[in-house]
Order: sequence, then C-alpha cells, then structure tokens
Amino acid sequence: MNIFNILIIYSLINSFVPYNLLFPGVKQMNLEKLSLNSKLKLLGRGQILPHLETSISQSTESILIVGPWLDAYFVGKIIDSIDDQNIGVSFIVRIEDDDVIDSKTLSALNLARKNIKNFQARTLKNLHSKIILIDKDIFYLGSTNWYWYSLHESLEVTVTGKTSIISDIISEMDSYWEKATPLTMDDMKDYNDFEPIKKDIH
Repeated sequence: MNIFNILIIYSLINSFVPYNLLFPGVKQMNLEKLSLNSKLKLLGRGQILPHLETSISQSTESILIVGPWLDAYFVGKIIDSIDDQNIGVSFIVRIEDDDVIDSKTLSALNLARKNIKNFQARTLKNLHSKIILIDKDIFYLGSTNWYWYSLHESLEVTVTGKTSIISDIISEMDSYWEKATPLTMDDMKDYNDFEPIKKDIH
C-alpha cells in the first residue's frame, strides 16, 4: 500500500473508519498526522489548475515542478501566477534512455527560462512522478501531467495538502534533484513550439 493510495482513501472516507479495519495487517504509519485537521484536498478534472494557481500566487520562497512532460500552456499559467519575481522555480522532467527530451517539454522550459528570473531545470531518466512543492510547505501529488489535455480533459486525481503530513516527500524530491542532470540554455533555446498539448500523447 503506497502513500498515494492511503492519502486518497483516507481523504475520501474522512477518517470515519478505523485504520486497522481499512488495512488489516499493515503497520500503522503515524496516522495522527493524517487527521481531519490535515486539510487534505482531493482535486479532479477542472479543479487542479485554479487551486494550483492560487497556491503559486501565495508562494514566497520556491516552487519545484516535477513531471515527465510539460507544455507551454501550463508553464504560461505558472508564469502568470507568480507574484514575487525573486522566487526560485525549478523543474525536473524526463529524459529517455536515448537521451531524447520531448520537444514540447523543451519548448515549455524555454518559455520558463525567458520569463522566470530564478529558473533551473534538470532531467531524470525513468521519471514518472507528478509532484509540485510550493515553499516546501504545500504539495500536489497525483496522476495529472502538467499539460493542457491532462489538466482539462483527462480523468485525473491529485491530492494537495501540507508537506508535514508526508514530510519524506521533501527529502525524496531533494534526492531526485541531486540525481538529475542540469539542462543548459543551449539544450532548449531552439525550441519554440508553444501550442498546448490537446490530446493524450503519453
């Protein structure tokens, strides 16, 4: 039973069923942190982006966006939502075994590079996680890819809440960052396909 499944089930049932009945034989994992006061929120189709934009507009320190693929539509929404231009915005995206990076993703990163003062991007092989950390205080975690189709058409689920609920998420993302390879301006400067991804390509 992974943490994502536990978070979804726990948020849906609002803690009315005892843990030992839900997960017999599974060691309890500090579920006092997963209480009604944790303010976990389950976001479905059409809910994720507005909620995320609000969180980003309130950011004061840093934003980390992790996902295999991006499009310029999503990055544009991020750019428009940032209130403090000194915030560090970092991306980790997927690189394939043959060292190819999706061209839409490179275009989206190029847009971010041009419009975000403190921008960084790295690549990681086998990346499939979709996570956003805001000020290392708020997390978004789920199945949603960070492009138009997944945000608006695909049936996706994302959970958001305080990182104190699953504090290991911070160290895990720090580990991703350390393992990832930096992207340079030369890697993305020639990519300018800013049309949104409007079909399920992955």
